[in-house]
Amino acid sequence: MRALIVDDDLAVSRILSRYLTQRGWLADEAPRVSSALDAFKQGSYDLLISDVDLPDGDGLSLAQALLKVKPSLTVIVVSGDPDNLERAREAGLATCLHKPFALDELRTLIDLECTGKI
Repeated sequence: MRALIVDDDLAVSRILSRYLTQRGWLADEAPRVSSALDAFKQGSYDLLISDVDLPDGDGLSLAQALLKVKPSLTVIVVSGDPDNLERAREAGLATCLHKPFALDELRTLIDLECTGKI
C-alpha cells in the first residue's frame, strides 16, 4: 500500500511518513499542491493524507481533483482549523482529523477506511 502525505509542516509530514512506514506502507511526502500533483502522476497511491491550508493551494481542491482521477483513493483531511474540517465535510470529504491528533486516531481511520476493519 502506498500513501501520499501532503503537509507543509515538515515535522508533521515526517512523523506521519515514519509512522506509516513502520506499519508497512510506502509513504511519500509533498509540501505543496504542485509537488503532490507531480508525485501523483509518477505513482499509484491508495491513501492521501492532506492538510487543507497549503502554500500554493487548497488541500480540499487537491483531494477532489485526485479523486476524479482515482475514485478508490482513500482521503484523510487534516487541519488545525475546525472551519476547514467543516468545509471538508461539506465537500464530501468526511474523513477528517483535527490537529493535533494522536497517531492512534490516524491508525483507526486508516484501518477503517483502507481495510474496513478496526
